[in-house]
Amino acid sequence: MPVPGFVPGSIADFRSRLAADASAVASQSRHLAEETKPALGIFWAISEPPTGGPHRGSLAGIPFGVKDNVEVAGLPTTSGTPALIGSIPAHDAEVVARLRAAGADMIGKTGMHELGFGTTSNNGTFGPVHNPVDPTRVPGGSSGGSAAAVAAGIVPFTIGNDTGGSMRIPASFCGIVGMRPSIGRYPGQGMIALSPTRDTSGVFAHTVADVAEIDAVIMGEAPLERIPASEIRLGVPRPGFFDLLSAEVREATESAIEAFRAAGVTVIDTEVVDAQVTAEFAAMPVVAYETLAGFDTYLKTLSAPYNALTLQDIADTAASPDVKAILESMLANPVPRELYEEALNAKDTLAAAYAHTLAADRLDALIYPTVPVTAPVIGETTVLVEGVALPHFQTTIRNTDPGSLTGQPSLSIPLPRAAGQLPIGLGIEGAIGADRHILAVAASLEEILAP
Repeated sequence: MPVPGFVPGSIADFRSRLAADASAVASQSRHLAEETKPALGIFWAISEPPTGGPHRGSLAGIPFGVKDNVEVAGLPTTSGTPALIGSIPAHDAEVVARLRAAGADMIGKTGMHELGFGTTSNNGTFGPVHNPVDPTRVPGGSSGGSAAAVAAGIVPFTIGNDTGGSMRIPASFCGIVGMRPSIGRYPGQGMIALSPTRDTSGVFAHTVADVAEIDAVIMGEAPLERIPASEIRLGVPRPGFFDLLSAEVREATESAIEAFRAAGVTVIDTEVVDAQVTAEFAAMPVVAYETLAGFDTYLKTLSAPYNALTLQDIADTAASPDVKAILESMLANPVPRELYEEALNAKDTLAAAYAHTLAADRLDALIYPTVPVTAPVIGETTVLVEGVALPHFQTTIRNTDPGSLTGQPSLSIPLPRAAGQLPIGLGIEGAIGADRHILAVAASLEEILAP
């Protein structure tokens, strides 16, 4: 008989498997990671089983995966680009080290969009990562492999990272939970960053509770406190965030809003002034300037011969046409310091707009469609929305980019879908620094949506 609230593939599921046969769990995950390589391309490198005695700690024996731009000692960290194939760090990124210290078993590195510059994870060197829900479709990006590994049931959680939507877009497309924490919450050591102002690691899992547990391990936090539905106030920022949605995304989101109201949640319409306009102006200049200013510094920290590489070398050998074009444009037309400073000022103005909206309306969170569309077919460069063919990249990041620019903590949780329908995510975004509160809100909303 099924246990109420028990989710296949969750941490609780894996713990029950460990209790039955501790030696088999991680080996099964490694086998699945290897077995699915040809068809799904989720994992790019598999670790050797750890030696020594049994795992100890709160995550003892729980397998997990790590995006291939986060360093893991002894495994390649390529960021999905040809010039870094074979670059093997000697130390774990701090986030990985903390999870391993809690007993978790890192089984391998997951696929991604080359260098993190895209939302498809269609990689020119390693091939596309496929969405386990429908392998003809993208899993999102840039952390597509990390989301797909959870959605496929290979591991119960993974580490990815996010510049403009790379946690929440894949979560939405793959039907799982993805969290981008407040900027600066997680240690950045050992991550190949594009933009220190914007980049952060994040967590994928099947449930909000699982994400909250991993967040607590990373940060040494106490368990979540439950928030009753009647105490939650949500804002729906319709201007910008609800423009040009596919019919199924709009219907699923509006149904969720009505379910929240029926459960006793207070839901009001609101606005984050010029959110999309500001992000469109400021987001890419910040990334381009900081990548050009700092990527060579990261390369110098690598072992030989990789420490002799430059960003120009990375661009010359880039294998994904879209990424190559971005890098070549960045190098040929550097963002001027004046534009960078204007972009940072715009970021601060937008952050103030978020803070004003959340405070003035006494909101616990904003909610909106994570992505305006469901997962596109691999290879498509446009998406059809309300009869209009729109560019894939700009459309998929439209709702995640503003909060990523300002550093808001945010999640995507899956909305109820009938069998055979593609996943759709609900974005939940809160005040900077209120990560545990936004997780508690998300857990309550997840419970309301549960079948």
